[in-house]
Amino acid sequence: MASVLAYFPKAHPSEDDRRIEPRFGAEGDVTLVVAEGLQEFEFAAKLLDFSLHGLRLRLSRELKKDEEVRVIFSWGEATTRVMWTTRLANSFESGLQLF
Repeated sequence: MASVLAYFPKAHPSEDDRRIEPRFGAEGDVTLVVAEGLQEFEFAAKLLDFSLHGLRLRLSRELKKDEEVRVIFSWGEATTRVMWTTRLANSFESGLQLF
């Protein structure tokens, strides 16, 4: 379950940041639920930051663009859509749009 420990606006967004909404830093663990066929799979992820309409997470597996993902926080859950995923050295980062 997630616990958001801190959040704060990022001071200077990079020039390649395409977001038009402010992004807020966050720390915490979340659980992701992804449906594959008739089965649902749960796995852990780290919340990195969020905006009014989205989340950025670090996770151990790749998510597919447009895949629907339930994100479970300590205070509730949200349904999201995968907008992008980037491979890192030992993990992945994904941007999820809130419905």
